[in-house]
Amino acid sequence: MSQDNEHEKIYAAGVGKIDWRIFLPSLLIILAVTIPLSIDPKFGYEMVTTAHSFVTTNFGWLAMLVPAVSILFIIYMVFGPYAKVKFGTPEEKPEFSTFNWLAMMFCCGVGSSIIVWGVAEPIYYIDGPPLGLEARSVAAYGIAHALPTYHWGIHGWAIYTIGTLAVTYSIYCRRENSQRLSTSCSPILGKHSKSGWGAAFEVLVIIGTVGGYGTSLGLGVPFISAFISRYLGVADDMTLKACILVVWTAIFAFSAYGGLKKGILVLTKINVWLVFLSLAFVFVAGPTLFIVDMSVNSIGEIFTNFISLSFSMEPFNFTVDEATRAITRTGGFPQWWPIFYWFWFLALMPITALFVARVSKGRTVREVSLGVVFGSTLGCFVIMSVLGGYSLYLQKTGIMDVADYLAKSNPGATAAAVLFTLPGRAVMVPIYALMAMIFLATTLDSASYSLAGMCTQEITGNEQPKRSLRLIWALILGGFAVGLLITGGEGALRTIQTSSVALGMPLILAWLILMFSFYKSIKKDNPQLADK
Repeated sequence: MSQDNEHEKIYAAGVGKIDWRIFLPSLLIILAVTIPLSIDPKFGYEMVTTAHSFVTTNFGWLAMLVPAVSILFIIYMVFGPYAKVKFGTPEEKPEFSTFNWLAMMFCCGVGSSIIVWGVAEPIYYIDGPPLGLEARSVAAYGIAHALPTYHWGIHGWAIYTIGTLAVTYSIYCRRENSQRLSTSCSPILGKHSKSGWGAAFEVLVIIGTVGGYGTSLGLGVPFISAFISRYLGVADDMTLKACILVVWTAIFAFSAYGGLKKGILVLTKINVWLVFLSLAFVFVAGPTLFIVDMSVNSIGEIFTNFISLSFSMEPFNFTVDEATRAITRTGGFPQWWPIFYWFWFLALMPITALFVARVSKGRTVREVSLGVVFGSTLGCFVIMSVLGGYSLYLQKTGIMDVADYLAKSNPGATAAAVLFTLPGRAVMVPIYALMAMIFLATTLDSASYSLAGMCTQEITGNEQPKRSLRLIWALILGGFAVGLLITGGEGALRTIQTSSVALGMPLILAWLILMFSFYKSIKKDNPQLADK
């Protein structure tokens, strides 16, 4: 028993040496972005807004094609000849139960921002609906409830799945002593995956990842601070947000110390049951029948508009200069919403893939594909349906003018205000705040876990990166999020969206290489299945 305990201690502490070729350049670039954001918020806002305009105008079409191609590739993998290929040896069993596996994967991929978006996102759409619908119309309300599930559903998780399949295959089938995307891309990159080019590729991935996870933190912290501010009657300022980050760090420290099985898994289980409890309360205490009706209606909306929404670019949304006849594209619904989301998922894809791969040993290509895409989509559908249904109910009935509150505040504060209209706040408010805090901890723990693995020289799929390196990356992610909050002020949402788009853009290249690398590897290693 003592040997087992000693083994657990060594496992939790982590192994490996820091690869300074990757860690140092990544750190310097992040600091070069974060410090100006904090020192000169106006300059920072202009910088990220310009970047957003450039990327969405010139590459928005590319972002819209990424999830579509991902879905087609996954369909082939689920029904094609390689569906039963196992990640690991034929006799290996899954390391985690199906429930624990799905729970850790879900909490890693969404974070506390799903609670914020679940309440606030539908409200944006009733005044700015897509597909030419009239604002505040019955049709606008219908599509407004469906869109959050669409954005958090199959498309985004399909992007995650591409990276997950490639990394899982590299770790457990090819037995690579590395937890890096460049290693998973070696079938395409060749010898360059271990050279300076491979290190540069890894730095590029890390920069995009920090932008994506900074977005998650930038949305989650204001939500928690608004809750606590209302509950305790204190000012919702940067001091409160800093205190929240301190408490969150303490929760994270527990998770980091415990490692994967005694840290992330424990927090994940707690968080899943808190989500079940809070959603059940909103469902029962709120307009139950209305939420059910809206949820069924949204299924129809998604199926009916699936293709249109997947490729809508609003190409005629532009202005013409009368003198020169020059055309200037103006940002519309696709630029601010689906394109933002697909870049955000791309930014989060590498780290989500590395983490989900780590917990997917012993499962088949079909299991992982269906679990990541449909298991997680189902979880998002339930959360979005309940929270979005209640938010739209308050707006439509006039109980609360959520749209007006959102226009004058931010998504986090709006989500808190909406949930404060429910009964039992003395009991439920602390539960909501704790749930969001743990969501932040599990999200950042899994992110820092994977970032640390990318910056470690040699590490197998059965080992963990050093605890100290995981904590360093958590603090870096938190600092980047604070920079975004300072920069954005009341316009924090736009700042967060633009930074995610700008930093997520380079990850399209990583997505493409990962997809082709996985296909090339599995085809080469399983020639007997190619003709089936």
